[in-house]
Amino acid sequence: MDFGSPVVIIISPMKGPIPRISLLGNNSGRNLGDAAILASILDILSDEIPEAEFYVPSTHPHFITSNYGDKYNVKAVNVMPWTGSLRLLGIPTFYYLMRSDIALICDGIIFGKKLFNPAFNFLITLIFVVPWARLCGTKMVCYSCGIGPFPSKISEIFARWVMNGSDLVILRENDSLALARKIGVTVPIEVTGDAAFLNKVSPEAKADEMLKELSIPSNKPLLGVNITKYFDSWLEADERLSSREQFLDELAKGINEAVLALKEQSGEEIVPVVFSTQPMDEPTCHALANKIGAKVVDNSRYLSHDIQAMMRRCGLFIGMRFHSVVLAAAVETPLIALIYAPKVRGFMRQVDCEEYAIELAALDANLLRDKIVSGWNNRESLRLKQKEIVDQLKSGARNAARTVKKRYFSEAVSSPTERPRFSEESPTP
Repeated sequence: MDFGSPVVIIISPMKGPIPRISLLGNNSGRNLGDAAILASILDILSDEIPEAEFYVPSTHPHFITSNYGDKYNVKAVNVMPWTGSLRLLGIPTFYYLMRSDIALICDGIIFGKKLFNPAFNFLITLIFVVPWARLCGTKMVCYSCGIGPFPSKISEIFARWVMNGSDLVILRENDSLALARKIGVTVPIEVTGDAAFLNKVSPEAKADEMLKELSIPSNKPLLGVNITKYFDSWLEADERLSSREQFLDELAKGINEAVLALKEQSGEEIVPVVFSTQPMDEPTCHALANKIGAKVVDNSRYLSHDIQAMMRRCGLFIGMRFHSVVLAAAVETPLIALIYAPKVRGFMRQVDCEEYAIELAALDANLLRDKIVSGWNNRESLRLKQKEIVDQLKSGARNAARTVKKRYFSEAVSSPTERPRFSEESPTP
């Protein structure tokens, strides 16, 4: 698996003396993975291009300003409906795209589910954003993206249009590369790694503080669990659950039986902890927590950096949402994955741990119990196996940032010790 630096072609000089970059993604702060990606991109690109200004369209601009405004040279761009916006389609985004040298499509926003619902789907807006960027002389970059699924032919056509219309395409995993070629994307594609792998993790003291706040024992081994309310809605019909309530019961039973079996084996009392990575998942997470006697760590209260510090304390992590497994892997916590979407299956294939990927339609309490017991007993060898590949993915994510600098900002004067705050004279539309 090669995650080396892509071939770099220097394109064109900047529009002005300061590099300006728009970050296009689900930047509301509500989704833990999206927030981690945003923070990581701001951090690594600010290291590579310290003088860069960032424009971040968001339906929750306060999240960006309050959490990252004092760390990076970033302007939150309000795209709520009263600003004339429909997510990325609107006056504010188009204005800042016009000012930008490049625009990065971040995360996994190129997909076809609910295609004609712009409150859910970004692809339907990107098909207008890409030609506008081209008209303005702004280079469009698919930056460490994951793509798919595309349940309809029209969604494939739209995705192909967006990607073939981009100046540079960097994807985060081989499954996305294969899918891009399948739908007819013809431009050169590089595969690097998910930007979220580089999210800065809070210190151990923050994990100690959280354990105390949540009344979680600090002297007992922890078993992390993440689930989402979506369950299997991203899967094909023959991969879906017959009963969601039964699934939750089987999940709880499997966890409880595994904890009991491990206690009988070693005498250790393992404490389950449920991680919610999206506010809409919290009721489902609390329902599971009540069945297994666990506390819930949620991103309504804690930033991605803090939650990763807690993930790092877990001996084993059972993840469902894609970025729950990515962020746990980033802190070297061994993984079991519940396959609620193809991208989670693809990730477990990428880290060569498909034997610990559980298809939801096949899950029952006995299977889950056995996987947890096996994963726990072999957690060190599992950690090392996953770490070897994750380290390559982290290196790839860093190379993506270096590629952007070399390709578009090679003439920028960098000062590695200084990051300017956002210029107050920068106009607002």
